[in-house]
This record gives sequence, structure tokens and C-alpha cells, in this order.
Amino acid sequence: MVTVNGKEIDFKGGMTVADVLRAAGETPNAWTLVVVDGKVISPDLLSQTPVADGAEIRLLPLLSGG
Repeated sequence: MVTVNGKEIDFKGGMTVADVLRAAGETPNAWTLVVVDGKVISPDLLSQTPVADGAEIRLLPLLSGG
């Protein structure tokens, strides 16, 4: 099992971060940080970064203000 912002996703061997996000129905944009087990993953590496069973993925929107 992998979680995305608290939502449980069935884990299948060989999944990448991009695979898990698709399974969760999430599409991060340029203003979203993707954090896997406390480590920020670069947007260009989402489809190359493997995910382990039990991983916790968080999507954190970047906010700006003045």
C-alpha cells in the first residue's frame, strides 16, 4: 500500500512516482512539490523514480504572497 495525501493506493511492483500519482487521480502542476518519504522529487524525475511499498507521497502546493 502507498499513500498519496492520506489516500491509500494499491502497490504494484515496479511503480514509479508518476504511476502512483496517476492511480490516485493526481496531476501535479508547476506549483506543486512532490514529496516521497520526506524527500522532494524533481518534476522531471517523477516517471523515473521508483516507489517502495509503504511509501508516503505528499503533494504540497507552493504559495506566494506579499
